[in-house]
Amino acid sequence: MHQLLLIALLSLPLWVVCQEKVEDATPELTESQIRVRSTTRWAAIIPGSGQIINKKYWKVPIVYGTIGTSVYLILDNTAKMNKFKQAWIYEIDDDVNTVSELTDDNGVLYTLSDLENNTYLFRRYRDFSYLALAGFYLLQIVDANVDAHLRFFDSNDDLSFSVLPPYSKFITNDVWQVGINLKLR
Repeated sequence: MHQLLLIALLSLPLWVVCQEKVEDATPELTESQIRVRSTTRWAAIIPGSGQIINKKYWKVPIVYGTIGTSVYLILDNTAKMNKFKQAWIYEIDDDVNTVSELTDDNGVLYTLSDLENNTYLFRRYRDFSYLALAGFYLLQIVDANVDAHLRFFDSNDDLSFSVLPPYSKFITNDVWQVGINLKLR
């Protein structure tokens, strides 16, 4: 045991010398890549901030309108679901003192099946509202990222688009062809 420990201690300097320093292989980011990442992070932290950084100010009310509407629908559908759920619980418990007094617009009491169905209906609407909130939140992040990328896109006058009718050298008769040729230079 002592011999193995002695061998290990004597060979320790060899292990240290044999270790090579490995350089970090991550490439440095360009300024545009850093700005795109920064814009995307800000959009993820504060909704609408990516649109402000990209100077697309007209999109900010749309972002807050969609997110605000989703939050309102979540709260409204949760309140309605809880109201129907509580009335349903009152109806199915064995206590005669708890009776549902929930009525529809015509003043008619809801039946037990109506209470159950509406509870599930508003729960489903609430879940869809959560999905809409998550979808709009992710959409504004993607929008900020794409706008940040397009900010650095080369759009000089050398880009051209032309539509020409197709022509074939192999067809000798005067037959019309239908199609579109697209040449990007």
